[in-house]
Amino acid sequence: MDAAVAELERGSIEVAGVRRTYWVARAPRAPGQPARAPLLIVLHGSGIDGRTTARWTGLAERGPAAGVTTVFPDGWEGVWHPFRAPDRETRLDDPRFLNELSSHLEGQGAARSWPVFLAGVSNGARFAEHVARHGLLPVAGLFLVAGTGLEASRRLAPVPAQRASVDVMVGTADRTMPYDGGRLTRHGLSGLVLKRRAARHGELPGEDVVTGAEALARDWASGNGIKSGPAIEELPTQPGDPTVTTQTWTAAGCRPVTLYRIDGGGHGWPGGPQFLPARIVGQIPRHLDASGILLGMVEREDSANSGRRILGPGGHAQSRQNGPAPRLGPRRTSWSLNLNMTASRSSGTGLTVKRCAPQHCPYSGPESQARSKPRSSNQAHTCGTRSGSQRPLVHMTVPPAAHSCGQ
Repeated sequence: MDAAVAELERGSIEVAGVRRTYWVARAPRAPGQPARAPLLIVLHGSGIDGRTTARWTGLAERGPAAGVTTVFPDGWEGVWHPFRAPDRETRLDDPRFLNELSSHLEGQGAARSWPVFLAGVSNGARFAEHVARHGLLPVAGLFLVAGTGLEASRRLAPVPAQRASVDVMVGTADRTMPYDGGRLTRHGLSGLVLKRRAARHGELPGEDVVTGAEALARDWASGNGIKSGPAIEELPTQPGDPTVTTQTWTAAGCRPVTLYRIDGGGHGWPGGPQFLPARIVGQIPRHLDASGILLGMVEREDSANSGRRILGPGGHAQSRQNGPAPRLGPRRTSWSLNLNMTASRSSGTGLTVKRCAPQHCPYSGPESQARSKPRSSNQAHTCGTRSGSQRPLVHMTVPPAAHSCGQ
């Protein structure tokens, strides 16, 4: 047995009446000391589990070694559900699972309530993007591999509801996930298995259309307040590996977005195993260290969140040092938007948006945001900006530092 995987702790919690399982690798903590580690949540692809993903990525060992508590949740029967619960388990609520899992680990002293980082591969990437885009989990960083987002989710929220650092890694020869977007490719025997699995888990016609990698990166750059185009760089090529080109969107005070275009790259975790022959899944880069880049994002954003200048009461800037962010004054009134994504099997689209009246929206610090849960997996409570613009901000998920760019 792999030593790193053997060190994983298996746990379970009950969420909405359903027993959910996970695998956690805890960062070291001195006895009697409060949790100081940030939390990294890594979501597996369709048909596998968290333990397998821990082994393929190496993050069960590398995460704690970098001071990061890393958890690998298990999807229900190997699948994540962005829009609705399957008919066979109508109580299932995957976004709520991630929220309650993060609170559970915080309560155990395994990690801090902020910052939280969300990563996913394939089906896990698409679900992670949906969760982050709609503000269903507070995240400082989003890391997507071999997957982007779902067009059905994007239509509901063209601009992401929270600001986060984002890295996306997609291969142009991925035989499942089209780099430029479109329907997921499900051909042959393996494609038939994927189609049947998706149907069993509640996918409706048209919900298998994904967003192109570059379009998705532009969405997040725009949502982060970055108005300029990307800087383009070709990374040094290693013998036998495909060429990798990065597009990076940056601006002063804004969280960056980086797209790794892997020319000729296939469907898998860069730096991880070639788990199936290249003729089936395409070539997986050996020298592009996705896990190292992910942990670099966590380290960068964790450090930034320890010293960012944030808006204090009355709108005055103040510096945040180590420790929890201060609460930001009294409750304020702002418009809110509830995204209620309900299935309509007869319509084929399956998604509707319901709006609600004004209600109070507290601007509070990250330590309380992690405890403010959506009322269900299908509702993201968002608030308009204090300037009155229509760009929604998620009061329960966006840390105050995120408001400093592009307001």
